[in-house]
Amino acid sequence: MFPLCGVHICTLRNGRGGEGMNPESNALASNNGIEMENIIKALYPEAEFHYKGIIDFSIDGVQVEVKSCQEKINDTFSDKKHRGKPRSGRFNFSDLQHQTLIENSGEYIFLVHRGGIPIIYLRVPAVKLNLGEFTGVKAVCWRTILKEAV
Repeated sequence: MFPLCGVHICTLRNGRGGEGMNPESNALASNNGIEMENIIKALYPEAEFHYKGIIDFSIDGVQVEVKSCQEKINDTFSDKKHRGKPRSGRFNFSDLQHQTLIENSGEYIFLVHRGGIPIIYLRVPAVKLNLGEFTGVKAVCWRTILKEAV
């Protein structure tokens, strides 16, 4: 199906997922996340989904969290020089979720999509991600994840 890849991140951007996003952007991100999880459900029919809790589901006993983002978005929240210009989407990581995956030898499935259609799929053991110390939420550009994985 899809290969398992290793990742090590060198450069990161700190941020808070969804902070400053308008309600329409939040709704779109939520709907996109649901659609991407539905794709994973179709790819892994044997997966056990956990609708309440920290981690999305388990595949063959391995805890897995799905992260998805758009390939490009128009940046409406940065400084005036960059406002309205397209930028790469970002994956948002929760400190508690990340630590839970590491402690349980869990994995991430990353999906980058264009208009709701996945164009990149990557499955990575959480322990391979060097996110550094952070509290709360950290946003990482999908290109950073991809560069290190390939």
